[in-house]
Amino acid sequence: MRRILVLVAILLCLGVLQNYSIAVSLSAARGELVAVTPSVVKQAIIVGIGIFAYWLCSRFKYMRWADVAEFLTYVVGALLLAVLIPGIGRSVNGSSRWIGTDLIGLQPSQAAVLAVPLLAAKLFSGKYLNQYDHRYYSTFLLFVLGFTGLVAMEPDFGTAFVIAGSSIVILLGVGAPFGYWISRTTILGALALIAVNMKSSWKVRMTSFINPLEADKAKGVAYQLVNSMFAVARGGVPGRGFMRSVQKFVHFPAQENDFVFAIFSEEFGLVGVTLVLAIFLWIVFDLFRLASRSSEPFARVYLMALAVFLAVQAFVNIGVVVGLLPTTGVPLPFFSQGGNHIVFEMAALGIAGAISRSPEAV
Repeated sequence: MRRILVLVAILLCLGVLQNYSIAVSLSAARGELVAVTPSVVKQAIIVGIGIFAYWLCSRFKYMRWADVAEFLTYVVGALLLAVLIPGIGRSVNGSSRWIGTDLIGLQPSQAAVLAVPLLAAKLFSGKYLNQYDHRYYSTFLLFVLGFTGLVAMEPDFGTAFVIAGSSIVILLGVGAPFGYWISRTTILGALALIAVNMKSSWKVRMTSFINPLEADKAKGVAYQLVNSMFAVARGGVPGRGFMRSVQKFVHFPAQENDFVFAIFSEEFGLVGVTLVLAIFLWIVFDLFRLASRSSEPFARVYLMALAVFLAVQAFVNIGVVVGLLPTTGVPLPFFSQGGNHIVFEMAALGIAGAISRSPEAV
């Protein structure tokens, strides 16, 4: 677990440095010569809160989380429903994803990194583990479908895909029969296609990555993706150097959060990209290794599910940045700017830390 923490610390530091590069450079371009911008300070504070969340969650005996897993699932579901209610949810860039104010806001969808692994561990750690009992598989899928549907209604298709995609992989990990898995995956895929085709603007956005230059020229829907691909291409192998990105001076939406990896690729090139990918793979591998060594079912399923969720989220973010997947808003774990995802990811990692210190679990 110590190695995981060191690797996560590297990602957190790289994320703050990249935010510094973007924020300070843009301030200088506006004639504001400042050493540190408010966004950098905010990001550093968020990292501090995330570290506290890790420490707090790691202090509890991990089996206590089994007792509250069901309650947390209902709380997250209620919050996801609340953001859709006018007067409670706050709309940002056309999506109702937040509860609270600009200064202090809660994005319930980001709590899925905590709720989904806990729900999986709660349901699949009893006598029915690795046995065919459709009740528990169906219960898990029912909650996942509820989370996915509510998040998609915000709309936030990226996070919805991460929740659904990671949950499907988790089902394989806990021994769901292959026939059952294929049928349910097909159903979820069909529902996703129906949802995307409900509005022409959603369909265009989901398909624009196939030919982004033509899509942007015709409808202006692939602007972020085109700029992202330009940034990645400019980086080459060695990169342009820290704070020397050119693409960040273009009006490039979400370059501090969802598309931060594009600017990082431009500044640090293939060398930096390889390093970050290796760190993510190492974190996921170590979580799987801890899961395989765990003798207690709840700990084993939770660690496996957390590894899957982080892997899917990182894959979706990077896949979007390089044009392999449709443009969606998903933060890069431990790296992108933003408070909610880092705090919830560190809290989820804190439970893994509590497991690693428990003699009865490992």
